[in-house]
Amino acid sequence: MSQLPESPGDTMSATCTDCPAAGATRRAFFRDVGVMIATLLAGGAVASPAMALVGSISETRPTAVRGLLHTYTLPSSDSIQIDDGNDVILARWQSHVYAFSLKCPHRGTRLQWHANEQRIYCPKHKARFTPGGVHDSGRRSRDLDRLAISRRGDAIVVDLGTILRGDVDRAAWQAAVIVL
Repeated sequence: MSQLPESPGDTMSATCTDCPAAGATRRAFFRDVGVMIATLLAGGAVASPAMALVGSISETRPTAVRGLLHTYTLPSSDSIQIDDGNDVILARWQSHVYAFSLKCPHRGTRLQWHANEQRIYCPKHKARFTPGGVHDSGRRSRDLDRLAISRRGDAIVVDLGTILRGDVDRAAWQAAVIVL
């Protein structure tokens, strides 16, 4: 039976002579495991489309403002973009672009992106929402409030004056999306 060494410089002890771990250091073992994981990730072993969002969060600002109409650059890939100054979340996910209020629909708490869960998260109520704004776990809440959105070439226009609630007008809420 093999055991990991007690300190980084120790070698692996094994009862069999042809065991691949025989003579390896603990440091080398962990290095090799890390290289293997990095290779799998770089090689596309993560096949879930939602996993493409991991780590893809950035700040954004409108490229133009005309009253309550804010124009943003169309995200080029799946990502979450936050406009802190205007309390807007832009989410591009699986060929759809959505705009949401940055505030929780329950009590107005500032929402967060949890990359490890691929969810928008309310830290106050532990509610979680898909990148499309649908409530899917945690304390019961309505879906995220969507903002009216339209496309103009390589830009999207978000109407901050038109907040759409899925529990009030489901059809309008569902239509507030750009399909790419």
